[in-house]
Amino acid sequence: MTLFKHIINSSPIGEITIIWRRKPRFQIEEIIISNPNKTSSQIAKEKYEKEVELAINKKSKRLNNLLKEIDNYFNEKKYKFSLEDLNLDKLKPFQRKVLETEFNSKKGTVNTYKDIAKAIGSPKAYRAVGTALAKNPFPIIIPCHRTIKADKTIGGFNGFAGGLESKKTLLELDGLLIQGKKVVRDSPIISLDKTSQTKLV
Repeated sequence: MTLFKHIINSSPIGEITIIWRRKPRFQIEEIIISNPNKTSSQIAKEKYEKEVELAINKKSKRLNNLLKEIDNYFNEKKYKFSLEDLNLDKLKPFQRKVLETEFNSKKGTVNTYKDIAKAIGSPKAYRAVGTALAKNPFPIIIPCHRTIKADKTIGGFNGFAGGLESKKTLLELDGLLIQGKKVVRDSPIISLDKTSQTKLV
């Protein structure tokens, strides 16, 4: 299996590296986001490039379509993500169920670990849900940033690979109002700027 990489050098949450393959069909193997300590390309190098550097290949229409949707998402335009291009087969059954449930969460909303545990029929497995989300190989497309703590705090580095600031940024892109480390309003009035939204609280 030949893997390729594509690096998004600039985004609201910093550098992003996409690991993908062309055969037997186009699939995303992993989306790596930078964290406070390492860039995504450094993480990719440690994980995938111990023996040989991955080639950069821009000749995939499916990849280009995905990059367009990601760009639309970051620029708060209409976007449409799909599970079809993700290599979900590498996931264990429990994690796959958790991530597929998270994928169906709606922009402008948040849920808790207990919410997802109940949704998958395992109401007491909320800690395992947290572990599954923390290991999400497809952030952004599967929006694990939308899962927060029951007290509405957004959590921290342990719950989101990119760190607290990246999680906050993604929630704000979803249209949520964050003050400090807490979601204070679901689905705020999008037409208002953040200063005006703050005055509503």
